[in-house]
This record gives sequence, structure tokens and C-alpha cells, in this order.
Amino acid sequence: MHYSMNPLGANLWWVWDIIALVITFIVIQALVLINGQFQKRELLPTYITRKIIHIFAAPLFVVCWLLYSGSDASRYFAMMVPLAFIIQFAAIGLGKREDEAFVNSMSRSGNPRELLGGTMHYAIIMFICTILFFNAGGANGNGNPTALFILGALAGGDGLADIVGRRYGGDRTFGFGGAQKTFVGSLGMFLGSFIMILVLTAIFGTGLILPTIVILSLFATVVEALTPKGIDNYTIPLAVLVGIVILSMVTPSLWPYTPLITL
Repeated sequence: MHYSMNPLGANLWWVWDIIALVITFIVIQALVLINGQFQKRELLPTYITRKIIHIFAAPLFVVCWLLYSGSDASRYFAMMVPLAFIIQFAAIGLGKREDEAFVNSMSRSGNPRELLGGTMHYAIIMFICTILFFNAGGANGNGNPTALFILGALAGGDGLADIVGRRYGGDRTFGFGGAQKTFVGSLGMFLGSFIMILVLTAIFGTGLILPTIVILSLFATVVEALTPKGIDNYTIPLAVLVGIVILSMVTPSLWPYTPLITL
């Protein structure tokens, strides 16, 4: 089942896609602004407000894909949202413009240059997923839900791992390249990945293949635990992508969608 929406008719699909683009941007911008107010008023600790963005921005963005007309060009309209945020992050991080809400929502220290790090990398992954895997809906060969798995693990898994690890992980840490991981945080990574992927695949109607979700969540968790500091926004998507390729080639029943690689 491939979802699309276009109440304006086939000739005006591009008008509807512009409307969908504006709605998507408003949704993500509202998340940032509301979260920035939470941090500014000290209603939540900074590490939680920062991770709220991490957990919800990509899933909200990808769910908004359902608003688009489904034309071949829809992905290029949708990609403008993460592209706009990448440009914003660069401008704020380089001191070209000021935006207190963005800095409050997404930085640990309040230093705008932090937006040039993991925050921008997160938006870059959203951009890449939109270009490559915009057609996320459909089971049994129709569509490719790769983006749902990648963004589900990156958002839900990595976001919850940090919150749970800081709150309950204690002093027993491990990691490579300066990373500080905890076993509790890794459990949060697995559960966050599993839950978010489960929710997204249910929304898109891709078919709930629980073993696939478990395997890819576990794969992402192991890779995240072994990732050096500062690059997990790339290693987690890569881990999920590699896992999908392996499943589609070795056990096609666990990936009954459009294959990424065909032999």
C-alpha cells in the first residue's frame, strides 16, 4: 500500500506538494520552538530537551511524507525541509545569524557552534534518506521502508540511549575513541529503536515483521556501542543499511520489499 494525498487533482499535484512542504516545515519548526521554550524556562534538563528533538524530529518529518502527492518529484519537495535546516544550522553555527530557540533546543552548552556537529549530521541523514528512500510505504514488493528503519533507529534508539544512560547508567562505562557508553544506555538504544521502527512501520502499513525489527534494532545497538565519539549519526544508519542488504540477500522472507541490491 503506497500512501499519497492530493485533493487538488492530478494537474495541480505540485501545488499540493508545496502545501505539504509548508506543513512539514511548520511541524518541525514548532517542535524546535516549543522545545526551546522548555529549555529556556528550565522545565527540563538540557540533555533531555536536546534529545527530544533527536527523538521526534525525524519521525515527525517522515510521517509528513504521507501528505505529499506521491509524484516522482515529491521527494524533491520533501527534501527541502532537511536542506533548509542544514542551511540554518550552518548559518547559526558560523555566526551568520542568531536563533535562540534553535541553540537552546539543540546544544548542550548554549554554544551555537555545536549545531555544526551532531545536529547537522542528523539533518544530513534525513536529507539523504529522503532522496534515496522517499517511497517508504508498501509491503510485498511495493515500496521500500528503509528510511523508517534508519530514522527509527537513529531517532528513537540513539535518543533514548542517551537519556536512559545518563539517568540510570551509573559510573560503569565502556566505549572507544572517547565514547562513554553504558549497558543500560545500550538497552535504551535497543528498546528505542524497536519501538520507533514498530510505530513508523505500523503508520505506513508496511507489514509488521517483528523478527526483522528485532534483528535490525539489535544490529544498530551493537554498532552504536562500538562507535567512537561523534560519528554515531552516520554509523547507526550505515549499520541498519548493511543489515537490510544482508537480510534481503540471505533471508528475503525477512525483507519482502524492494531490494536494495539484486544479484
